[in-house]
Amino acid sequence: MVKDLERLTRTPEGTTTFIERPDGTRLHCIAVGEGPVVVLAHGIFNELRCFNLVLEQLLTRHVRIILFDQRGHGQSSIGGDGLGSLQMAGDYRAVLEYFDVTDGILVGHSMGAFLAVVLAEHYPQVVEARLRAMLLVSGHAGIAAKGSLQNQLQIPLIRVGLMPLILSSKWLGRLFIRTLFGQVAQEEHVEVTRAILAANSTKDRVALVDFQIREDHYPALRQIKVPTIVVCGEQDRTCPRWHSERLGAEISDARNVWLPDVGHAVVYEAPEIIDREVGSLVC
Repeated sequence: MVKDLERLTRTPEGTTTFIERPDGTRLHCIAVGEGPVVVLAHGIFNELRCFNLVLEQLLTRHVRIILFDQRGHGQSSIGGDGLGSLQMAGDYRAVLEYFDVTDGILVGHSMGAFLAVVLAEHYPQVVEARLRAMLLVSGHAGIAAKGSLQNQLQIPLIRVGLMPLILSSKWLGRLFIRTLFGQVAQEEHVEVTRAILAANSTKDRVALVDFQIREDHYPALRQIKVPTIVVCGEQDRTCPRWHSERLGAEISDARNVWLPDVGHAVVYEAPEIIDREVGSLVC
């Protein structure tokens, strides 16, 4: 297990860059490989390291992969504009423009998928010029508490500052993290998720939760013009099935991929599916 934890937690090798945003935010980015560009955007309280298993598989496809820590996560700072969906969608734009991405594929997991929708709504010209497709994994387009008992129970814990305490306890933390997985959860995957989320779920990150439950970007889905693949674990309690059903039905050129025994943590439970679907877009 120790070797597996080292493999899952190590920072990917590649060229490291910090993109300076106008409000003082510094976005930590890593670029690795050569070929068609794939941009990986992680979810709430996570870091770019959550894509390590996905990265291993994608690199066999001879693609160029760009990973970045969302503002306020990992090695990325929070600037004067704070944490909000528009600021963070603007960060996506900055990453795409800094690396001069053309004909790229944007892969967003959970909040990363939500922010991809916000990007497409507010910066459609950027999406049209920079992307050939999007892959929305375990995602949603807002109102994230609707239909999710798990979110309704955990959001108050985050707001009062108890979630970091829960995650810092190996026993309680693993018990909570296990709910993010489906039928099978490998011990090392649960532990690395607990450790990373514990480092990022501080009380000053509550705004990340608030905009995802308050905002509703579903009416804007028809504006998304790029081909989109929507991947959902059918045992996902965090972003239940109805989110992916709407994404798949209301984005004009979208198709759904359903994973029967998988939960929310697709990046650990089924990295081969992300690799396969990216491969279907780059071939």
